[in-house]
Amino acid sequence: MEKDNQVVRVLGLKESISMTIGTVVGVGLFTTGSAQIGKVGPWIIVFTFGALLISIWPCLLYGEMSAMIPVAGGTYNYAKYGLNRMWANIAGWQYIVSVVAIGSGETLSFANYFKILLEQFGFSWATQIDSRVIAVLLIIAFLILNYRGIEMSGKAQTAFVFFFWGCSILWFLYMIPRIHLSYFGGLEMNSFPPFKELMYIFGLVWWCYTGFETCVSMGSETKYPQYTLPRALKISVFLVFAVNALFQWFLVGLVSHKYYGFLSTATAPYADGLKIIGMTGFPLILLCIGIAFGGDLSTINPGIAAPARYIYAMAKDNALPKFMEKIHPRYKTPYIAVITVGIINIILILTGSINYIASVSFVSLAICYIIGCLAFVGLRKKYPKMKRPYKAPMAMVGVVVTVITYLVMLIFADQIALTTAVIIIILSIIYAIFIKKNNNIVDLDQVAEQVDQIAEPTKKEKVKIDHEYAIWKYITIIVSIFALSIYLLPILFNR
Repeated sequence: MEKDNQVVRVLGLKESISMTIGTVVGVGLFTTGSAQIGKVGPWIIVFTFGALLISIWPCLLYGEMSAMIPVAGGTYNYAKYGLNRMWANIAGWQYIVSVVAIGSGETLSFANYFKILLEQFGFSWATQIDSRVIAVLLIIAFLILNYRGIEMSGKAQTAFVFFFWGCSILWFLYMIPRIHLSYFGGLEMNSFPPFKELMYIFGLVWWCYTGFETCVSMGSETKYPQYTLPRALKISVFLVFAVNALFQWFLVGLVSHKYYGFLSTATAPYADGLKIIGMTGFPLILLCIGIAFGGDLSTINPGIAAPARYIYAMAKDNALPKFMEKIHPRYKTPYIAVITVGIINIILILTGSINYIASVSFVSLAICYIIGCLAFVGLRKKYPKMKRPYKAPMAMVGVVVTVITYLVMLIFADQIALTTAVIIIILSIIYAIFIKKNNNIVDLDQVAEQVDQIAEPTKKEKVKIDHEYAIWKYITIIVSIFALSIYLLPILFNR
């Protein structure tokens, strides 16, 4: 019976990267994130690069914690061990709400792009379909996929991500001759929004990076997590930057500044941008297929899998009802937790507002990451001798910079979303007090008991995983440099 109540380690580096990138590259980039081009124009690359810089250090911090405590639950467990159960409860619920919100927003994004795709095939009636209906049906399909096992879900995730990359490359190649370098204007604009709005815009662009630690929430199902998780985190954050920068470069180069007012309010900026400049047919169809069936589906999948693991971990720890920790005897998935995530998804979908969902997700994850950074400090101080297969460089400086930066972003965030997050915090504290576990200090022996001894790979396996990591690393370096360097072209062209 005990064996039936255990998850299995089946995810490798490829699946961990796919799960992470899938969570991040989707609704942010293809909706509210790129819509900000309508407000800052070609300067979007500065915001995107800035978002990368404030995401690198948290990735390294999470890399150390995930290799040290490779279990389900991510920030919830780090906060429980590094701080206390009250902070853990707050972090857990902020993460669950945020990532579920990402998945909900992604289903609405899919619905919008899917309707445009059907319209291009001559099904004009598709525009009359309520996007929420399509979104709910999609959630049900992914609930079934995640219910049936993490291995199947992981393979599907890899397929979605590689399909998205394939379509993206084809679309990039097709659109290159149609780029107007003059639209970049040498990265100059006549005016900028006021500072408060700029900070709000920066927050939405940073939201395109949130979820960069998705793989750590599935630490219990990752093979050789002491190597896989830190590597997946380092690779993923730069690949996310490359994808964001490339897509934004094309949108700037295709859509004239005279349409920026329209672009800033578009619900599907890339598809709507192509339509407004009269570029329908094949390029629009290829774009919508890639975004809907690659980018969107790859986000919805981990948007269910990751928060379900948080719920599972919290239930095992008595922070949620015990029945939520149940593992399916055949599929080895926390199926009650998966169903719970689906119900929350549907509730958020029914609001029909991607902007509200985006703001809630951005605020909640920023709070979760702040708690994660504080938990990192606690873990360093409480357990200085605990085995750390990976150590983050200049970690304490990274903690200070990250916490201050994220607090500043929260000051300028959407007030309704902030209010929502505060309500979640209050309810989390009340619940933590109610279950009377907020003051329990978890000692090193209990940590070691939960983590278990993680097996080391054989020499042959180590060579194999090192080789795989090297391939990913060099590809990531090349793609990231390329994505940044192409912004130099319009500067040189417009001199």
